[in-house]
Amino acid sequence: MHAVVRPGAKVDRPAYALVAIPLELFTAIGAIPVGIAFITDPSGASMGLPRGWIEATMFGSYLVPGLYLLLMNGVGMLLTAGLTVIRHWAAPWLTGVLGAGLVVWILVQLLVMPETSLLQALFLATGVALAAIGFAWLTQTGQLRLREG
Repeated sequence: MHAVVRPGAKVDRPAYALVAIPLELFTAIGAIPVGIAFITDPSGASMGLPRGWIEATMFGSYLVPGLYLLLMNGVGMLLTAGLTVIRHWAAPWLTGVLGAGLVVWILVQLLVMPETSLLQALFLATGVALAAIGFAWLTQTGQLRLREG
């Protein structure tokens, strides 16, 4: 039986949840400058990316991907790392959701972009790890209950 975690309460933080902090910081540190570069230059030229890669997609430019990188994979991950440190009740939720979002982000890249890189594999593994940590953490704290029987 798990205790109910109420908003505003500190959540138990199992040792494995500490792994999320460097993963979230790693993601944020990688995403923030790239997000800013895409926002300031939506053509992608400043990052050495051909304009043709993004023009054929539904985005048309790197502006929307830049905003997502900056806000979700950047600031969101940075905020989540801080919430994990202070054991905020939302930390397990954000860890899982942003981890799953990172997986989707990389899968879309793999579908849309004509070239792949080792960084994509690294961030895909990071997203899978964060999603798994979030799921396990939510289950352990009782914030996510799986049906029995």
